[in-house]
This record gives sequence, C-alpha cells and structure tokens, in this order.
Amino acid sequence: MLVTIEPSKCIEKQIRIPSSKSLGHRAIICASLAKGTSHIYNVDMSKDLEATIGCMEQLGAKILKKGNTLEITGIECFENREYTLWCNESGSTLRFMIPIASLTKQKVTLQGTKRLLERPQNIYQNIFSHFEHNEQEIVVEECLKSGNYEIDGNVSSQFISGLLFALPLCDNDSQIKIQGEFASKSYVDLTVDMLKQFGVVVEWIDDTTIFIKGNQIYQSQNVTIEADYSQLAFFAGLGALGIPITCLHANPNSLQGDKAILDILTNMGCSIVWNEDGVCVKGDSLHSTTIDLQNCPDLGPILFVCASLAEGTTHFINCKRLRIKESDRICAMECELRKLGVDLLTTEDEVWITGSKKWNTPCMVDGHNDHRIVMALAIGAIVSENGITIQGAEAVSKSYPHFFDDLAKLGIKIKGLENF
Repeated sequence: MLVTIEPSKCIEKQIRIPSSKSLGHRAIICASLAKGTSHIYNVDMSKDLEATIGCMEQLGAKILKKGNTLEITGIECFENREYTLWCNESGSTLRFMIPIASLTKQKVTLQGTKRLLERPQNIYQNIFSHFEHNEQEIVVEECLKSGNYEIDGNVSSQFISGLLFALPLCDNDSQIKIQGEFASKSYVDLTVDMLKQFGVVVEWIDDTTIFIKGNQIYQSQNVTIEADYSQLAFFAGLGALGIPITCLHANPNSLQGDKAILDILTNMGCSIVWNEDGVCVKGDSLHSTTIDLQNCPDLGPILFVCASLAEGTTHFINCKRLRIKESDRICAMECELRKLGVDLLTTEDEVWITGSKKWNTPCMVDGHNDHRIVMALAIGAIVSENGITIQGAEAVSKSYPHFFDDLAKLGIKIKGLENF
C-alpha cells in the first residue's frame, strides 16, 4: 500500500504510546505456562503478539481477548501429538517458542515467513541433536534438558530468553554462561523481571552467568504492560526534529533498553523534560555524536533519520545486528536515504551519516517490508521540504497497526489512509 506524508505541523502536542511489545510477549508466555488464570492489561495487539498468542494456544493455553485485556488460563498438560506453530514474521516468537515447545516431548514444526526463517538459529542447532532448519520450517524432535549451557552473547538475546522460559520447568538445576560480547542484555533483564512476577526465580551469579533452579511452577498473575520505548522512539524523533511532543504515561524507571533513545537525543542537543503526564521531547538544532547501537539495535532506523537532519557527521558503531532483522536495516536505510539526497557511508558494523538542513527531494521510498523502516521514513517525511510517498506502508501492522492513524490524530497530513 502507498501512503504519502506531507510536511505538517502538529495540532495535538501529546500522544499515547502503545504498550510494550517486548513485555507483551513475555507476559503472554509466562501466563500461558502458569497454573490458573492470569489477566494481562493494556495490551495493544499487533501481528507479532498475535503470533505468540496463536503459538501458546496451539500448545494448550486458553486465551480470551476482552478489549485491551487478555484473560489467559495456563496449559494444564501437553497433549500426546505433533504440533505445528505459526510464527509469522516474529523473531521473538520463533526463538522463544523453540525451547518451550520442545518440552512437549513431541515433534514440533515451527513455520513463518521466508525472511524470518533466514535468521540464524545456530545456538539452538548446537543445543538440540534433532533440529532441522530450512527455508520452509524448523523441526525439533527433542526435549530440552537441564544442564550447563554456554551461549554466544553477540547473536541475539532472544536465545537466552527462550531458554530462561523453559529451563525452570526442567527436572534439575541449570546454568547459562554468556560467552564473549553480551548484546542487548536489557532484554534478558526484562525476561528475568517478568519471570519473577510469575513466581519463577532465576539468579545472576555474576555479569555473564545465570542460575536457574529446576522444577519450578509458574504462578498466575495480573500484569499491566507499560508503554513501549521502541515505539516512543519514533515520536521522540519527531520531537527532536523540531515538533515538540509529550509521550504520555512513559515509565521513567523502565528496564526497557530502548529507553536509551532519551539519552542519545540529549547527547544530540535535544531537551528531555519529565512531567506528571509523561516525557516531553523538544529539539531545535541537532548536532552529530557517536551512537553505540549494541544494546538498542531497534533504534537504528529512527536515529539514522535524526542523524540525516543533524549538523555534522554522526558515527554509529556496533550496528551489525541490524542486518539480521526484518530487513537488512543498514542496507535498507542506506538505499532510501540516498534517494533523499543524504550522504552516508556504511560497513558491516558501522555507519557514518552527514546531516543536511532538510530532505528536499520529493520521491517514492520503499519500506522493505519492515515496520521500523516505514515508521522512521514517515517521521522524516513530516519535516521534509516536499513530502514523501512510502511503498509497502502496511508493514507497520507487524508492531503498530494504528501508527498512521495516530499521526493523523496529531494533525499530520497523510494520503492513502483509506486503504488501511
């Protein structure tokens, strides 16, 4: 679908941020593994969360949607049958499900889109002896066992979280040792915190070692999901580019790693002010800096946009994990920003972007079937000289189906919304 975003001024000065997708995944999984019935409040649905819900329902959880609340009755016991789980495009769903589904002790087939199944799964291939991975599906025919696991910390924290969900249900104690560089530790912290809310305790022995007691039982719980800093980042970017905005109900004490957007924008010269409603982001003239994306790779696309409109050359480091997301986000952003006249240089792991006053080339850009690419380009279009048309704008449904509706509520001029 095509959407055209025209240069606009905001009428509204505040926005409600959707609930955290990362925390939503974790709460749904924990509630589905718990004894009894849990309620998960403030859940903004997306295709990714629907994938996780569908998988947990296939495994035996009973999940009832009531507005923005999920009522989840946990799995009583796994059935003696083969399972097929559809993960759609959700990397979190796929990597969280593999060790959980293995606990069924049955043949489990996990399917999803081609791009999803192209993502590396080497860590699980090394753990499971009976593990088949091709472009159509992943098949696991082996139950996860308790034990000591050494995990490469530089591929994805999703593998560690997946094991943390499953190992407490194994018969004996386990330990995970993270080897080498530990990327996105904040996401593991989110998992550990959610496990504790559902009565499952795992302990950090040191900075890279986690102890997991076996034979634990998840306890039902009522949980409210906080606002998503990964989505807040796009509106923070809008504020940084000269359209002040307050992001409502943001948690100043959040464990979400993408909360780093506020510190990064501060370093680029942006004003960040907390008040009783949330956080107000206001930028006037951004300047270049060095940005480390090691622990916040999802911030890459919107920060590339901010850098393209900042004074000087911004240097991004530790970027290589952007290449194994829904798209190769470095390649995708390089392609689209060049169409808009932006000067940039990329390597496998670094990006340099030299900013300009304003995008002044009216053109059509491509969303690369990636929700974060689409949303980042849309934010830049709002402050462009002539507006931009985005092809494949429907990709936002993966995480934020109402993104363009929310922009329109702010007063942003958008053509093509009737097609959504």
